[in-house]
Amino acid sequence: MPKMLCLDLDGTLLMPDLTIPQPVISALRELISRGVVVTLATGRMFPSAKKYADLIGLTAPLVVYNGAVVRAAAASEPLYSFPVPLDLMRSVIELASAGGWYLQLYNNDKIVVAEKSRHTEADPDFQNAPCVEVGDLRYASLGPTPKLMTRDEPDEIARRRAALQSRLGEQLHLAASSPRLLEMMDKDVTKARSLDRLCRSLGLTPDDAVACGDSDNDTEMLCWAGVGCCMHNGLASVKEQCGYVCRNANSHGVLEVIERFF
Repeated sequence: MPKMLCLDLDGTLLMPDLTIPQPVISALRELISRGVVVTLATGRMFPSAKKYADLIGLTAPLVVYNGAVVRAAAASEPLYSFPVPLDLMRSVIELASAGGWYLQLYNNDKIVVAEKSRHTEADPDFQNAPCVEVGDLRYASLGPTPKLMTRDEPDEIARRRAALQSRLGEQLHLAASSPRLLEMMDKDVTKARSLDRLCRSLGLTPDDAVACGDSDNDTEMLCWAGVGCCMHNGLASVKEQCGYVCRNANSHGVLEVIERFF
């Protein structure tokens, strides 16, 4: 039997209304009582992930900011942290400023923006963490930043991805948890790499793990795990790289995985 279950949040463990059905919570608690390591691996910031970890009763460290931080729900400091280098962060800010992009940074578990907008309010993290307006990101005093994010229509996001790749090459890892989002992390950051560190620190191997996801930023994680499972609502490109495609969507797909593999 697998010894570890790694779960994405949005589009996977969470229903469209951002809830987790009680039968799924009960099934996860049963796994934990049997000694299975259950963790979250999400692009969300720590306070958002902690909210759901506390609801379920997770004690394992959480992989947040797309892998840039690994931190236990009850801990005050991370186990691992891989912020974006300051010079690269400043380059992204300059590019965004010149192009008139909406840009959102994450500092000390706070959302940092030039000013709040509809893009800020559309982010589920906005409901779970403080948001600081700084006026102009180019002149803001910024601490370690695990992730930057821009939001817009899919065609515009594709143009911004191309601009970042042209300007910075492979110096950043770019990931998309939806067609309207583009997230920027240190070049060596993925959910898979941080899960691998966590897994091995617990005396486990990737073959001991089952991972569930739905979107592009889950691909490395699903390929890393002994069993990678894509939800029924997942992207076709992600399904093609998975060992198992669920018949059910969102939380119901997670329950299907638990019943099939555990």
